[in-house]
Amino acid sequence: MLHPLTTQLVGSYTKPTWLIKHNEIYRLGGRAWLIESDLLEGAQADVARLSIYDQEKAGMDLLTDGEPWRSAWDRHFISRLGGLNIARPANIVVPPSEIDTVKFKEEGEWSREDDDGLPRVVGPIEWLEPITVKELEFAKRQTGRPLKTQIVGPFTVIDRLADEYYHDELELAMAVAAALNKELLALEKAGAAVLHIDDPVMHSRFSRSKRLGIAPIERMIEGLTRPTTVHVCYGYAYSKESKAPSPTYPELLELLASVKGLTAMSIEYEQPRHQPDLLRHCGDKHVVLGLLDLGTTNIETPEHIASRIRDALEVIPPERLHPSSDCGMWHLPREVAFGKIRALVRGTDIVRRELGLPTSWPMTCS
Repeated sequence: MLHPLTTQLVGSYTKPTWLIKHNEIYRLGGRAWLIESDLLEGAQADVARLSIYDQEKAGMDLLTDGEPWRSAWDRHFISRLGGLNIARPANIVVPPSEIDTVKFKEEGEWSREDDDGLPRVVGPIEWLEPITVKELEFAKRQTGRPLKTQIVGPFTVIDRLADEYYHDELELAMAVAAALNKELLALEKAGAAVLHIDDPVMHSRFSRSKRLGIAPIERMIEGLTRPTTVHVCYGYAYSKESKAPSPTYPELLELLASVKGLTAMSIEYEQPRHQPDLLRHCGDKHVVLGLLDLGTTNIETPEHIASRIRDALEVIPPERLHPSSDCGMWHLPREVAFGKIRALVRGTDIVRRELGLPTSWPMTCS
């Protein structure tokens, strides 16, 4: 399902400011939503339709639903797992990031609202029922194009929990991975073309990732037959003013390159201004390459996109390279987000023509 230079998003598309408070997305209980509860599902459905429409109009190959159903992508899953106490969270906050090459925006522009605390682990972590299958089924009714589904990864989940049960990070991570594996199996059965795991904490807390190793990721993708991708990044551009290349990022990519059964790694490339040498750490995996800087409302030119792809092709062959956004686009105005993905497609098409490749692929949902 991954043809050469398959264009795609990393998860989210525009989430309008009439739908959600951007600076409160991590509030527990869905308190960031601006729409009354009896109207919210209809509003989210309309945003999903617009997201899919824009991606189709831009000519994207592999679509997402834009994630309008989710406030914070991680808590969307965490709040639905068994073994957690959400009603009485622990009065502790998420540990600080270890990425010292990131400059955060001024206080007040981004409110993480961690006064809500962290959900407490009070029993065995369990997958109770499908969490996002209905979202995939809705998206499939809107398009005949193949769909990528996104779920949170185990390293990010354990970072968002207060463990009062396992008292062992690896045991907790493996339990989370086993539960999330059931969600991926359900999504595969429902017809997802590509299964995408968002796990940015693998980078932001890399010392723990090295300590725990690749076993949680391998457990999470166990038994899957569709292409699987793990996305690792520097964090949302919404809260980061600037990003310089992190010295731990190449080592992280080497860690992912060693994961058996993993198809691709999805990497943030454009805003940190990474260069092709970084790609030498990706082994024989497919690379979903972030070429849209989401820290600016400036729209990239197709020529810039094409130039970055050509440079990357010096290291990664076209059958394993896939242009994408750096990360989620939820915070960008729709006209900016659309301009960026249209430039991504047009820049990719320039390179496809140079390589004698089709400018679109006959891909359909299964």
